[in-house]
Amino acid sequence: MKKIFTAILFIFSISIMFACGLTGREKTVEQAEIYENNSNENKSDVDELSESDIEKIKWLIQTLHASHGGASNTIGKGGVLDTKEKQAAFLYTLNEVECENILKDSLEKYVIFENDKKLISSENAEFVLKMAGAFDTTDVWQYLSKEDSFHMESEDMFALPVYAREGSENFIEFRDWTFIVGENGKLTVQYKTYSPALHGYIDRVKLRLHKNKKSIFGGYSADYMLSVPIEPEGTTFNQDEFCREENWGEYRKPLTMGDSIDDYIFSLDDSLYQMPFPLEELISNGWEYNGNLIEEEKRAEITLTKDGDEIFCICWYCKESRVPKWYVVSIKTGLIRENSNMDFELFSGRKRGDYAYDYREHGIYGFWDPLYGYGYGISVYAADDKTIQGFNIRYAPKYTNRIKRLNEIATDIKDEVSITENGYTKLERDISYKLTMYEEPIYVQIKSLDKVGWADDMDLIWVKRGEQEEIVEYIEYGMYYTLFIDENKEAAVEVIRIEDGPDMEPEVVPIVGNK
Repeated sequence: MKKIFTAILFIFSISIMFACGLTGREKTVEQAEIYENNSNENKSDVDELSESDIEKIKWLIQTLHASHGGASNTIGKGGVLDTKEKQAAFLYTLNEVECENILKDSLEKYVIFENDKKLISSENAEFVLKMAGAFDTTDVWQYLSKEDSFHMESEDMFALPVYAREGSENFIEFRDWTFIVGENGKLTVQYKTYSPALHGYIDRVKLRLHKNKKSIFGGYSADYMLSVPIEPEGTTFNQDEFCREENWGEYRKPLTMGDSIDDYIFSLDDSLYQMPFPLEELISNGWEYNGNLIEEEKRAEITLTKDGDEIFCICWYCKESRVPKWYVVSIKTGLIRENSNMDFELFSGRKRGDYAYDYREHGIYGFWDPLYGYGYGISVYAADDKTIQGFNIRYAPKYTNRIKRLNEIATDIKDEVSITENGYTKLERDISYKLTMYEEPIYVQIKSLDKVGWADDMDLIWVKRGEQEEIVEYIEYGMYYTLFIDENKEAAVEVIRIEDGPDMEPEVVPIVGNK
């Protein structure tokens, strides 16, 4: 699984195209549209969104985007700045070079400007975080003090680092800003992110904010943000639709655990589910939710209970056939009690109480899905004895053709090599190997995902037979790959990872069986 620190480094390196310190009114109008939410809206509310307000709100949102990895579609109340890690990352990325003028104007009461340093105290850091949207900030200062990756000027002062995101390797653009002013001081902001390296859109993001006259961020504080991936072909901002597709079709209950971990199938209390699935599937199997779901919100974070156990879900209100329903797109088990009756099974037969680590302890069991960035996939949490005690699944929506999406973010093929004999062949990344000893040639490739910054530690073992393409395995931190074909024409790829010792046997991934 991805190391947390690696993810944080990537988050901090995300670039922002639009400069925070916009000066011309014409420039602001080009980048943002302002709408009234209904005909009864008080026009003075709209007038309150001045050019300066918009600049400061964008500064807030872009910093939230960087510190949250582009989304808060995770389990938790509120989603925005709801953990000490997110709060620390927010402070770490607040001092954006392109926002220099706004920062000085907005933080003069809270930050000490000493030569080239910008120092903030614990008390003022909490003020700033709460103005941004944080609720409980009691743990962030201690976290900053203990983590070596953050620079404390002294026990009482944190030095805001300087970041120049524009021009970095993982540079992204923020496009199509829309500001919708609603009733009772509510503000909705929508935008899309675009990757020049990928030549396509990554996701669309929606934030909800509330009026806070004390806030330095244009008089608003954030409530939550939601990120939804965008298909390469579907680059339009489709009204207010959270679902990746307007219609997921009729839900079909899975009959097996599937062929791959990226099928997102799991078993809970002997019932099979495949993400995304209607919330009513859990209800019909005895899980209870006593709250009220508001369809207009189109998103909810809820807790369900059964026999004293809890599961936490993120749900979207989407269409199934012609009947709108709430779909579960993220699920996490609570702290499972010693006398709990909750049983679950994940792909490859991993169950509660099983050993939590993978082959040769390459890492804790799970699947980090490279489709859209950090945070999607399947993970488990373990007890002190390294046994699995719970799981967290955050669904990465499948495109109509998942292979197509992975091919788009994979590094381009450099060359093609024909293999005509059995034996060992060292495989290089991004070279297509044509195995000619079969009745129909088989193509094998180690695809690297260096084209996008979030997946540069992952390779794909890719196989093509005729027109049929298959991702045989996802490999994190792979170092060497060797193809072996025996006398019976059975083929496998031997994998050596970066953390493997010199005396370790390679991991063997079969790719062609004896038929």
